[in-house]
Amino acid sequence: MMDFVYVLFLLSTIGVCASPINKDGKVYTECEEMPEYELEEILGPAYNARYMSLTPPPPEDESRLGAKRGIVSDAVDFYVAHDLEVEIETRPAWAVTNHVEAAREQSFRFKRDLDYSQEWHCKQRIKWLDLGPDYFPRYLKSVECLSETCWFNIYKCRPRSFAVKLLKRRRDRCTAAPDDDRIGSSGLPRELRELWVWEERAVTFCCDCGI
Repeated sequence: MMDFVYVLFLLSTIGVCASPINKDGKVYTECEEMPEYELEEILGPAYNARYMSLTPPPPEDESRLGAKRGIVSDAVDFYVAHDLEVEIETRPAWAVTNHVEAAREQSFRFKRDLDYSQEWHCKQRIKWLDLGPDYFPRYLKSVECLSETCWFNIYKCRPRSFAVKLLKRRRDRCTAAPDDDRIGSSGLPRELRELWVWEERAVTFCCDCGI
């Protein structure tokens, strides 16, 4: 009996439980789902309405074509690798309070001495990425480069990206909030909940003609 009580104590302390997944990808455990309004509150200022969506985007946005400058005007001025995808925290997302920080990088930009108009442009297409039900927000706007070269085929069209932070559900475990910690403004019970962690991903916002 004492061993059984000890095991229950460990589970409540560590906050981890197995999460069986059926063929439809649904999780069946004793862990409670995190309501969407709580996820929105946790996401907070990390939400970027220009590049994120909680609902499927309009169909007309899927295939809009444009030159390089079509999306750059409102974009941020720092770059990351276009394939960036890194889980930046293993703690529950609601326990991390300093996830929104100014992190700007100085990047080399090819300086143009002459303006040959369209020769500097890289053809691109705006598309929405469906990350699946384990991400919040689920949809990210991105840009796909359709041209490989530019400026009389001398230079290359390269994707330019910046980093966004979003929430990722860990399907293999659940967690419990500490006694003195609340999840969201209303507070959730201490029973096991889905574990959502912070993840940083790259979003391509333009195709740049350069070296």
